[in-house]
Amino acid sequence: MRKFLEENVVTHNLMSFSGFKAMLIFSMLVQEPKTYEEIKHAIENNEYMKETVSIDTIRIYMNSLKHAGCEIKKLHEGRTVKYYIDSHPFELQITDKQVESIIKVYNAIAKSIEISDFLILNNFFNKISPYITNEDLKQKLKNLSPISNINYDLIKDLMNYAKNNTEITVLYNAKNSGKRKEIDIIVDRMSISNGKLYIAGYNSEYHNYSEFLVSNIIKIISVNLQSPKLISPEFVVRYEYIKSDNSSPFIPLENETVEEETDTNIIVEIKSRNKFIIMQRILSFSNRCRVISPMNYKEEILGILKSMKEGYIEEH
Repeated sequence: MRKFLEENVVTHNLMSFSGFKAMLIFSMLVQEPKTYEEIKHAIENNEYMKETVSIDTIRIYMNSLKHAGCEIKKLHEGRTVKYYIDSHPFELQITDKQVESIIKVYNAIAKSIEISDFLILNNFFNKISPYITNEDLKQKLKNLSPISNINYDLIKDLMNYAKNNTEITVLYNAKNSGKRKEIDIIVDRMSISNGKLYIAGYNSEYHNYSEFLVSNIIKIISVNLQSPKLISPEFVVRYEYIKSDNSSPFIPLENETVEEETDTNIIVEIKSRNKFIIMQRILSFSNRCRVISPMNYKEEILGILKSMKEGYIEEH
């Protein structure tokens, strides 16, 4: 144990080979049916084991799992016989009180985590759902995430397109008109607002920077890398940077122009076709920055700051 604490490395001397083999076989048979040969191969090629094992030895371990309460069944595929664990006594038990605590923690962090983290949370909820006996709590947990009813592949694709500001064409279900529309969007970012997932970017529907509900996207029709249909306008924002003795010297970016500078502040104009980049730049200055124009962008920044503030207020 002292050696493990010093080096933080698992060695053969620290392991119970019998226990490890049993856990390894249990893990394999829970995941999917395996033949004796597949189990044998996995053990012999395991990074910690790397030793030969006989079929008879595997049978002994499987009998031990049966004695521990595991129900091991056979699956016949032609002449091939595979084995799998149909049930076992090691089920996770989650109480109603624990589920309520999970929901409380989720609500506390939901307003500030990334979309990728929501995917991880959703997988977690799906895994624990079978172990919840209270159906009302199970349904509440299922509906908790804003991405629970949206195709994972679609979300992952949109995340990638937002990262690269890719132009795509989507088939969109416009709820207001009740019509399906093909809309070209230069995907700029994804966000969650009021418990719903949105993508935002310059688009052919409004010829402006707008948000669209991801749940209303029926499918992505095309990715317009070779023949883009849109030309995103350049966003121009003027802001005031307030100097401070404790802050680092202000260094303008390539897309920024210093219009005016005094002993206390700097007036800066920033240009970009990516609205989100401008937003990140301004928010990075915290309370040392104030948007001057345009007014609609100033209001949008204020809305974001308000949402961020609400996310840090503990709900009672």
